[in-house]
Amino acid sequence: MNKDDNNNNNNNNNNNIGIIRVAGVPEHFNEPWKIGLEENLFKKQGIDIEWYSVKEGTGAMINKLKSNEVDVIVALTEGLINDIANGSDIRLIGTYVQSPLVWSVSTAPNSIYNSIEDLKGETFGISRYQSGSHLMSCVLANQYGWKQSDIQFIVKHNFENLRKSVNDNTITAFIWEYFMQKPYYDKGEIRPIGQIITPWPCFMIASRKNFIYQHSNDLNNMLIALENACLLFRNNSLDSIKRISINYGLTEQDAKEWFDKVVIIPTNTISESAIETTLDALKTADLINNENNKFDPIEFIERTFSKLTVDIKSMRLYNKPELLITLRNNLRVAGISKGSMSYIDLLPFDQNHYYGTQVLDIAVNELQLNQHDKDSNWIIQIGSNLGGCARYLAGKYHLQVLAVELQHDLSQTASELTDRCHLSDLVHHITGNFLNVAEHLQQNFYNAIVSWITILHFNQQERIRLMNQSYRLLKQNGFFYLEDFIRIGNINNEESQILEHDIYCKYLPTIDEYKSLLIQGKFQIIKIVDLSDDWRIFTSERLEKFRQNKDDLLKIHGEDIYNRLEYFYASVSKLFMGKNVGGVRIIAKK
Repeated sequence: MNKDDNNNNNNNNNNNIGIIRVAGVPEHFNEPWKIGLEENLFKKQGIDIEWYSVKEGTGAMINKLKSNEVDVIVALTEGLINDIANGSDIRLIGTYVQSPLVWSVSTAPNSIYNSIEDLKGETFGISRYQSGSHLMSCVLANQYGWKQSDIQFIVKHNFENLRKSVNDNTITAFIWEYFMQKPYYDKGEIRPIGQIITPWPCFMIASRKNFIYQHSNDLNNMLIALENACLLFRNNSLDSIKRISINYGLTEQDAKEWFDKVVIIPTNTISESAIETTLDALKTADLINNENNKFDPIEFIERTFSKLTVDIKSMRLYNKPELLITLRNNLRVAGISKGSMSYIDLLPFDQNHYYGTQVLDIAVNELQLNQHDKDSNWIIQIGSNLGGCARYLAGKYHLQVLAVELQHDLSQTASELTDRCHLSDLVHHITGNFLNVAEHLQQNFYNAIVSWITILHFNQQERIRLMNQSYRLLKQNGFFYLEDFIRIGNINNEESQILEHDIYCKYLPTIDEYKSLLIQGKFQIIKIVDLSDDWRIFTSERLEKFRQNKDDLLKIHGEDIYNRLEYFYASVSKLFMGKNVGGVRIIAKK
């Protein structure tokens, strides 16, 4: 462990200043800590930070935290949660990097392997067991519907040995963070054949329970100073990009690409779904010793300092990778798991909204989207999921679609499928919350903004912002089109639980309240169609058909996925059968 003396603002003579020893890896993610030290931001909050660079990674930092060599560590989420699940007394105190880590799957330049699908049954190199390269290989197998026994492992200890090993054929492939590999791709030493994204925020902050209890004020001041450092890092983008390029051997273009995707916002809040999703991956990889234990996410944080939050990943359909696994399984059965294909080939598998392409055709006709000049016919889809709607609109009607999806794993897979359908010139995938993405888009530019069963995930205040942002982005006479849940009657307790926990819907307006929301956003209401009866029929028939096909579905997807999807479909059907929840199509105009 190397202590960075140049960044050490230690002042042992000042008894009024708290000293916190912080360890992190010497990677681009931790540049804000260095900026905070250089600008004396921690001292301004009454904190003296001693920064330690630990190139050996998360496991080594955890050991140093336990042995009291450091007080706080900034480490990979999966490593921290794994250690706590196996009985450690460390606890999470906050989230540091909100965005996921992009892992790239690499092989030798001249190998016969050209896609992730080619790697089933092959040997992966890893740095060590329980490392990120090991865990993400297991997550990869899970997302592609493989058994864990379908991949083998050989320990190669470090990145350099992994690169050598794919070239001497002792391993087939390995997984490592993309931007750490990028210089070696450019040199032609290794070749990328796919990516996988962690389904959780990649770096969290942790400490020992007794230290958190004794130094909560100091830790709070540390987070305030770190937040200010991250603001400087983000706002001074040109300097930060140049800094990353120089310090980590990246071209400025690659540094900018990393900078544009990373979200570093330190906070004492931790997503409940991040803990649950990581635990599920750890269990799948057989890394948790007491696998049969049921963990409560609250056990992983220090509740006197941190707090849990609920997000869309808590939704039953999204808190495990069912959508990705079922998609991969279906494509494999259909014989299109790799290689080029048409968007038409995907239609049986990528239309996850109600009534499939039928309602997409309705939207095009109602909004007259096929009557505009092709080059200026841009639309935005809020909540693009696996990209099925966007590809259909581009493939059939030649529309240019900006497909905005909050969930990184879905967006990445959607982009991959769009590439395989040769539609990347028309469909542009962006990962992020629409409310944030919209701030960076050109105003008065888009012909339409469309959404199918997505706005229900936004709370009341967020919907007001969504309408305002949408109005700003649309051209004059541009259309806003939505299909969404509405409240018809008084929601009972069971329905409320389904909406909040299974659907992730905390605010459900009536049709009149929806109209008021749009009018408040300056829109002119063009058409309203009550879809409640249609959706009641659709969700009931979907459930019945799913149950009728149980034997075939079990063979393709297995019992766990079948049971979870059956529960979700049954819950949604129950909502509509109760006649307190319905559906609506609203068309509005700027």
